[in-house]
Amino acid sequence: MSTLYRDYRPQNFSEVLGQKHIKITLQNEIGAGKLAQAFLFCGPRAVGKTTLARVLAKSVNCLERKDGEYEPCGHCANCLSIASGNNLDIIEIDAASNTGVDNVRENIISFSRLAPSVTKYKVFIIDEVHMLSPSAFNALLKTIEEPPSYVIFILCTTEIHKVPLTIISRCERFDFRRISISEIVKKLRYISDKEKIEIDDEVLEAAARKSGGHLRDAESLLGQIFSLGDKRITLEQAELVIPHYNSSEGVDLLEHLARKDAAKAISLINSLIDSGTNIRNFNSDLISLLRKMILSKVNPELSDSFGLNLGDSLEIRVNGILGLLTLDNLIFYARRLLEAYNEKNQLILQLPLELAVIEICLGEKNSSRLVSEEIVSAPVYDSKKTTASNLNSTPAPKLNPGPLKTETAKIKLSNPAADLNQSDILEKWPEFLVKIKKHNHSLSFVLQNCEPQSLHNGILCLLFKYKFHQDRVNDNSIKSIVESTLAEVFGGAVALDSRLDENLEIKKSQSASGFGVMTDSIVPTAPVSSETSNISSSSAPSSAGAADIKKDSGAMMDNLLKAFGGEVIN
Repeated sequence: MSTLYRDYRPQNFSEVLGQKHIKITLQNEIGAGKLAQAFLFCGPRAVGKTTLARVLAKSVNCLERKDGEYEPCGHCANCLSIASGNNLDIIEIDAASNTGVDNVRENIISFSRLAPSVTKYKVFIIDEVHMLSPSAFNALLKTIEEPPSYVIFILCTTEIHKVPLTIISRCERFDFRRISISEIVKKLRYISDKEKIEIDDEVLEAAARKSGGHLRDAESLLGQIFSLGDKRITLEQAELVIPHYNSSEGVDLLEHLARKDAAKAISLINSLIDSGTNIRNFNSDLISLLRKMILSKVNPELSDSFGLNLGDSLEIRVNGILGLLTLDNLIFYARRLLEAYNEKNQLILQLPLELAVIEICLGEKNSSRLVSEEIVSAPVYDSKKTTASNLNSTPAPKLNPGPLKTETAKIKLSNPAADLNQSDILEKWPEFLVKIKKHNHSLSFVLQNCEPQSLHNGILCLLFKYKFHQDRVNDNSIKSIVESTLAEVFGGAVALDSRLDENLEIKKSQSASGFGVMTDSIVPTAPVSSETSNISSSSAPSSAGAADIKKDSGAMMDNLLKAFGGEVIN
């Protein structure tokens, strides 16, 4: 029986999704002819461990691969027999079904003593190796430590903590990661095109998010969607297979919470109940979404590494909401939803979540965990109705940036982006921040602390408060990345003109449009020891001397703030 994940299993390194850090190392080892004899592939399920093991076995045994190359040809006798699973020198063992020491002795140790029949290397691929018994691991240990020169071991596991350290220390370890939503969507689109089935992007993104970063799950779900039988599949049709709710409706609910619209939030919850949604699972997805936003507030790299991957369209919406809520807001939301999730109520299933929504929207003002009224009343970013007026609760001050720099004014771009005023730029700014973040995480923070002015003749004027930020963006390598990303967002060539205005104030309300201070600055205060406080007046400096010291300290602090872009919080 044909299945998509078997029909479209990668056959070479270039077809393997993600895992770039692993592929580069293996490719270099193969090209240099300096292979380890034992590899340990560990990580989540369905992310390519066994697939990459087969590609490695095929590459080292390819009859037509030249020195210095690493990709298998795919059409020699060895490549074809390995791809079909008929090569006698490539032995795949399921350790979950062969846990005992006798199986290790018979299937691994004894076979490893025999030279390969048709290939250069005899490769043992042991899946779920953590399932072996302690005695089986002990029997395998000596063979892995000193295998024959023609033997390669590839151990695969989803539970590395169950593998003995004696085994781990004798292997070259590779940690696999979950595959990003965008990469899974590309693979699903490739399969759909090959199968000649037209399918909406929203369907592919929903399937990718449902898979949770596991490619095989996404491909299996796509196979179920294909079974609907139509040559064109819409999101409404796909809901017969994919649960009705998805992360998009979770983002909708968070938008209602951010604007304190309890009525719409409760209406959304009840519409999900009417459609047969498991509201507890929906609440679980909400908590995962809030966790991602909390991690992003702490550090964007944490969100990318450990947070939920939503895809480009939802990332833009979440980025807009993220600018309106403080870390305290998000933590309060998450704690309240966790309480609702843990509350067992069989009378009215949606009541715990409804109460949490009401408390967040109407009762948070009376909570000690509440942040300022400015944040509570801030408007929310809406991807469908976004204007400069609803992105900023107060109009931005009109600034006169002055004449263009001579060298920038002389630039004449071919196919420049259309002229835009500040309002139009602000509307697209969240999308730009999401895209630039993929190239450079720290650069995203720098660009949140600037103010775009206008786009004229393809020249975008950016106003910076700190010279440190301006110099960072003006670096040639960074500037080219920023300009190419701007061109992608604004649909034409864009050149940067950066200005410095030390009086510029980036308001928190401007964060909704994608720039501004995202989190409150915290300046630690050094404790004053009792010894210091008890210094006698005779040893204290004179009033004139103290004034000089204070003046010098103030000048030093001003220089530090200008250099690193900080501020003093009283």
